[in-house]
Amino acid sequence: MEANYSKLKFRATLNELATLVPKWTRAVALESWYKRYGSRIEDTRLPESTAQRDAYAQTVGEDIDYLLACLQESKLAIDWQQLPSILALKLVWQRHYEMITDDQTGLQQVRFKPKRALAKAAAGIESPYDIEARYRSRYEVSWTGYSVHLTETCDDHDCHLLTQVMTTPATVHEVNCTVAIQQALSHKNLPPQEHFVDSAYIDAPLLVEAQAQGIMMVGPTRPNVTWQTRTEAAFDLTRFAVNWQQQTVTCPQGKQSISWSPLADHDKRPGFKVNFSSLDCTAWPVRSQCTRAKPPAARRLLLMPQPQYEALKQARAIHASAEGQQHYKRRAGIEGTLSQGARAFGLRQTRYRGLAKTHLQNIAIAAAMNFDRLVNWLTGVPRATTRVSRFAALAAS
Repeated sequence: MEANYSKLKFRATLNELATLVPKWTRAVALESWYKRYGSRIEDTRLPESTAQRDAYAQTVGEDIDYLLACLQESKLAIDWQQLPSILALKLVWQRHYEMITDDQTGLQQVRFKPKRALAKAAAGIESPYDIEARYRSRYEVSWTGYSVHLTETCDDHDCHLLTQVMTTPATVHEVNCTVAIQQALSHKNLPPQEHFVDSAYIDAPLLVEAQAQGIMMVGPTRPNVTWQTRTEAAFDLTRFAVNWQQQTVTCPQGKQSISWSPLADHDKRPGFKVNFSSLDCTAWPVRSQCTRAKPPAARRLLLMPQPQYEALKQARAIHASAEGQQHYKRRAGIEGTLSQGARAFGLRQTRYRGLAKTHLQNIAIAAAMNFDRLVNWLTGVPRATTRVSRFAALAAS
């Protein structure tokens, strides 16, 4: 895959140079390049073995180094260093290759980096034509490009209008967008009293921060993934009583913890580590429902700071209730908005290259959607209801 990335970017560079400076490109191109890079990626196949693919990637890296050296020594009239394909090619080079010096000869040579030496995936260049586009896979859907985050009003008797559009590279997780979205709404004097979001936009620190701004975040939190929460009759964290003033925790059998200390990496992950007595845990007949640690090890808990712990506990309790589930249905409108944007306004595919232009397109789409909704609202056209299949409709008839 890395060899294909490098080949794709190098081929795009050769095509751009062949368009702008064909005579110079013909003069520096090696004869082997026409066979190696003349065909489209989908019309060629990489070698089958890993060793052969690595050797192929090494060859591509040497070709890239040679071309960049030729460009550096050239006196071309064009500003080749600012060409999009060259910028992408340099980033690919930095990610997948490096120059090393031979200890015996002192000569420098290209080295193809192994996977373990690569930078994080967020730094990977996916397109030779758009160096800001990133690859992402979510819920079995994969794409290369950007993510758009839309915010709209959801008052029952008013027109539902888009109030905020945020565009990010695809690799930026939703939880990293929540604060920026809320701050942008506050700067427009549109801070929401209730902010309906899905689980990707919520975590405990965000719940606390939003409450401090007078915003109540409404939505499902990400589940606790410990084995106790997934095992019937097991004792998960909700079965323990926390006394924050005395810094003690009482377990389901009524035994108190024996230690309470801050986490060692509290700067990155604030919280507390709570330990119970090995004597209490070993003597408990249903120990297997509480911990899988081998005796004499006892149960250990990791607690968030109190504000985060209580905010998360409250949010989970509200969303689990029947009233909370009914209240959260107000968010369903945003799913319809995303569908309308993709199906009627071309939101799914950007017409331009780069984050800035893609964001501008998304803002234009949001404005067009608002105009369409205002016209319908003023003329009394009702909002479309959630579509129901013909078969499902039989149950209500």
